[in-house]
Amino acid sequence: MDKRRVFVDANTLISGLLFEGNESMLLELGSFGAVELVMTRYVLTEVEEVLGRAEFALSREEIHDLMGYAHQILVIVDDPPGDLVRECARKLRDKKDAPVWAGFLSSRADYLVTGDRELLREVKGAIGTGELLGLLLGTSE
Repeated sequence: MDKRRVFVDANTLISGLLFEGNESMLLELGSFGAVELVMTRYVLTEVEEVLGRAEFALSREEIHDLMGYAHQILVIVDDPPGDLVRECARKLRDKKDAPVWAGFLSSRADYLVTGDRELLREVKGAIGTGELLGLLLGTSE
């Protein structure tokens, strides 16, 4: 199996850090080096901000530990150029997703793993976590 380069959206990383399931399995594959997980600094900052929300009730130490783990398993790439973000924004209803799409394109990843419906519909290479796991583990048709 060739090692795939996968751009991870914020929602996928947060789910994988906090809950058991497909997303945590993907992060585990990344930690073993079976897949290269990539993310931009912009998206990683979004993850840290979301983890700090009251709904998760995480302490500063817990957030620090989760972010430390994220740094261990992710390849952090530079944010995409502004013109690429603007180009992507013109194609999306939800403009806040443009940096994710642009980051995926500029990172030259094979897939964008996300749970965002619009990105799944609009972005060639966007895929849900379950489907990606099937491809990586050879269990999809």
